[in-house]
Amino acid sequence: MKITDKINANGANLRKPETVKGKVSEKKSGEATAEPKQDRVSLSGAAHGFARLKETVNSMTDVRADKVEALKNSIASGSYNVKGDDVAGKLIKDTIVDGLIAKK
Repeated sequence: MKITDKINANGANLRKPETVKGKVSEKKSGEATAEPKQDRVSLSGAAHGFARLKETVNSMTDVRADKVEALKNSIASGSYNVKGDDVAGKLIKDTIVDGLIAKK
């Protein structure tokens, strides 16, 4: 096995990253100094839009208080009924979906 500075990943020859050094400029006194390069990042308008959308979604509540209150009232009054067929169907569906996901 020959050891080189190249990396072979799936048939592609890749070189190790080289270190980048800053520009060298001379001071008035004649000695050279290194000026570090500064990294810059700019985001597209779409990225800014996604950031605003994320903030909007994060500020929304997960609970719909009006529905919760209506369900509480119907349970308390005894008028809340669930069909057994609906419950059984949901249990069977969830079991099948969970089984399919577990196989992957």
